Amino acid sequence: MKKIFLPILLWSSFSFGQTGLWMDISLAKKWNKNQSSGIGIGNRQNLGLGFDRIFLDASHQVRILDGLQITASYRLALNEKGDQLVLAGDRFSQRFQLGFKLSILDAFDIGPKRLSLNWSSIQQWGVQVGQQTSSVWRNKMSLGYDIKNFPLSPMVSAEHFYRWNANVVYTPTEVLVSGATVQWRYFAGMEIELPKKQSVKIQVGLRQRSSGNQPLLRLSYNKSF
Repeated sequence: MKKIFLPILLWSSFSFGQTGLWMDISLAKKWNKNQSSGIGIGNRQNLGLGFDRIFLDASHQVRILDGLQITASYRLALNEKGDQLVLAGDRFSQRFQLGFKLSILDAFDIGPKRLSLNWSSIQQWGVQVGQQTSSVWRNKMSLGYDIKNFPLSPMVSAEHFYRWNANVVYTPTEVLVSGATVQWRYFAGMEIELPKKQSVKIQVGLRQRSSGNQPLLRLSYNKSF
């Protein structure tokens, strides 16, 4: 019976009405030893329900110490609920991010060179017409290994989202604002190295929110110059 029920449970967990499909393409340019930039385009959708958003990204990274980068990024997104594309002002949103990425093993010169352990901490602000401006603190831990003479590199990550203004209570004399954890996000997968500084990432994940859990499938393409 277990052999029968296990595939059914897995298919139920990744049913089309719940599973999120995330796809993005990015280009990265390294200007010198310490600075690099990137641009990208992406699509978020719920399988069987249509796309949720389309977005454009731009980012810049500056290395200030061995293993430590300061990063800033901007996103312009068109948010939808279904297959209809409506170019209305209240459907657009903007996202601003500022933070750092620490390559822990490189910073302290420990561990094998092909193993990577990274911590990124980012403050994020989101703006959209008709909605409260969001202020979110994101912390992510990721682990990866570059297998020698092999094009596949496994990776896992876990990310915590804390919204500073998740709860707003209006009293007769003041406005009370408090924060809360609004999301956990987990991914596991692999990076496929391709010729000419290209790579493809294939990952499966899980997003945990107060509204429930959502399985995710993420496909990413990157080209570096």
